[in-house]
Amino acid sequence: MNARILVVDDEPDIRLLLKDILEDEGYIVDVAEHARAANDIRQVSNPDLVLLDIWMPRVDGVTLLKQWKASGDDRCPVVMMSGHGTVETAVEATRYGAIDFVEKPLSMAKLLSTVKSALSGSDYGQRQENLRCREEPIGNSRIVQDLKQRMLELRGSSQPVFLTGPNGSGKRVWADFLCETTDDLIIFDRSLDIAQQLPLTANIYIEEISDLGPDHQRQLLEAMRTYRRESKFRFIVASRFNHKELEKNSQIDQDLVQMWSSAISIPSLQEHIEDIPELLGYYVNWYSDHEQLPYRHFNVAAQNLLRNHHWSGDIAQLKRFVKSILTNSESEQIELHEIEQTLRQVIATTEAESGNRMHITVDMDLDLREAREAFEREYLSQHLALSGNNIAELARRVGQERTHLYRKLKSLGLQTKKQ
Repeated sequence: MNARILVVDDEPDIRLLLKDILEDEGYIVDVAEHARAANDIRQVSNPDLVLLDIWMPRVDGVTLLKQWKASGDDRCPVVMMSGHGTVETAVEATRYGAIDFVEKPLSMAKLLSTVKSALSGSDYGQRQENLRCREEPIGNSRIVQDLKQRMLELRGSSQPVFLTGPNGSGKRVWADFLCETTDDLIIFDRSLDIAQQLPLTANIYIEEISDLGPDHQRQLLEAMRTYRRESKFRFIVASRFNHKELEKNSQIDQDLVQMWSSAISIPSLQEHIEDIPELLGYYVNWYSDHEQLPYRHFNVAAQNLLRNHHWSGDIAQLKRFVKSILTNSESEQIELHEIEQTLRQVIATTEAESGNRMHITVDMDLDLREAREAFEREYLSQHLALSGNNIAELARRVGQERTHLYRKLKSLGLQTKKQ
């Protein structure tokens, strides 16, 4: 998004000149001839930078600057414009919050350099840096392009949005894309009640709805039903489960489940494998730019191999693969044998870190009942560990009632602390 600059000067020729020059540089420019007009514009346009003349009728620039900075909350950078006889006054204005000044008659080179420097050190500059670091959903496939269009259409709304898609498919990336700026999205703080996070100062993103306890679920329902009408911000709620799967989960409030019928589906990588070459190029550049890893090139044979690979960890696994392959060597050419070796390493790491996989060996001499008991014992034992030995959390994870679980755990010789 281009920076918006407000030019405040009582001389029409200077206002017109600065407007033309700055717009030629790609900035959005508003102009004001006096303090009252400047205040009116600031209330509606929220400029990223103000160029403020010192001598103006009724209210001079320094007085106006003092008024703006008096509260201590005004973070908009101000550059003073001064004639030769007012340089000392302009320098003095820096004590009141001006970040720089330019002399009249204006040097366009000096002006543009000052504008660029002022913006780079401002909130606008930080937003631009955040945008540069923010991942984008990548792909020219129809499914990705249609999803992008839908997200863009939703930006002007404050209605809650539900996202469903497999782990690693990039739900957080799509949630970011739904927001216009990087400052507009924060992660839900599970240590607080939802009421403590109202009024919303940004869109709140909840990564997994099934991880919320009953209290948070009730609070979320109430907030979505009432608060959204009073705020430009919204709740963005995600899950790896679809509507039908959530219906079967007795731990999820059924009113929430009904809302999930309108969830937006985030596709798995297998649904748009034609985007893999573009994704590879994007993440090679990403890691080269942001982590200073060497640039390496995937030739056509390499791209074809990776298009036909089953990415069980979805885009997150592809990203891990790209990072690993860039770390392996500084040679620009990537060989097929190197790809195959790196894939094996990445797959092993993904499986080891996944909470959804379990490896178990069953003695084939056991009968069916004994084999089933062996599986259940290992399955519940691992879930107990992941649940922190909490029976309520275990019941939520495995989708069973507590009374039945107590009996099952006792029959399998597993111990837990009653909650």
